[in-house]
Amino acid sequence: MKRMVNMTTSCDDLDRFEKREDMLNLIEGFDGVELMYFGEDEREIIPHERIIGYHMSYYPYWFDFWRGDTEAVLKEFDTKENYVRYYGGEDKDAIIRRFKKEMANAHRYGAEYAVFHVSDATIEESFTWNYRHGSAEVLEATAEILNEVFRDEDGSVALLMENLWQPGLTMTDPAMTKLLLDAVDYENKGIMLDTGHLLHTNLELRTEEQGVAYINEMLDRHGDLIKNIRGIHLNQSLTGEYCQKTIANPPTMGKTFEERYIQMFTHAFAVDGHRPFTCPGVDRLIERIAPEYLTFEFITDNNEQHRGFLAAQKEALKDLKL
Repeated sequence: MKRMVNMTTSCDDLDRFEKREDMLNLIEGFDGVELMYFGEDEREIIPHERIIGYHMSYYPYWFDFWRGDTEAVLKEFDTKENYVRYYGGEDKDAIIRRFKKEMANAHRYGAEYAVFHVSDATIEESFTWNYRHGSAEVLEATAEILNEVFRDEDGSVALLMENLWQPGLTMTDPAMTKLLLDAVDYENKGIMLDTGHLLHTNLELRTEEQGVAYINEMLDRHGDLIKNIRGIHLNQSLTGEYCQKTIANPPTMGKTFEERYIQMFTHAFAVDGHRPFTCPGVDRLIERIAPEYLTFEFITDNNEQHRGFLAAQKEALKDLKL
């Protein structure tokens, strides 16, 4: 099992490091990095040889655009100019071009696997949880995209599909999980289980111990399908109470797409905190799944906080038998 630290090429992350040695010190004791690309690392802070995984970028809302429902897309974006800028083109081929470019980057960095988010929700739906589209149709459309993107791939990069809590791959319904795995026509595939995202599917959870029990319950439900979990994004975020209050009293949506996008961005971080998962039983959960890849995936404000999170997670897994 390879252990990674998540990192991006955004200035918010890279500007924390004066030189490459500072990055190497942060990831000391880990096998490498799972990278998300936001632009070139001009100072070469992140050593290419330490990049093991590549987290593809994603569109939170894309289903209607892929299906050609221009009326719904315009309702979300206000203007054609906005959605063309957002998707990078006027039709669904723009989505294929973007993800093929992401895979070219994964190869350029020598990544062993690429992570793909599987979900869809409008900005308003992210607050209300009242979705127009169900998981089955989102999964079928996801498979269409991935089959096109990976049609000419040589199989050297594993495709690991990540669960979220919105329509798509939630890891709560084995039939839906199997639907996706069967529909994606790429042999070197599997699941990247995000433990925090799975916790968001049960808003009654309040403690980490409850979270571990719930994840094990979902694994029990999946039976033999859990062998497809090849990677884990390890983190926790117990924000069910916040989500319940927001669903009961959603904010008034901004008048412009830009205003609504800022609302959604702020809300997403409030929901998905990415904190260390440290209660008893987390180590046994990892042992049960026995993934090929384990990423300590955290969102932090600075390197000091990041080091603290990594240390806390390491301590919780000190008896891990993998």
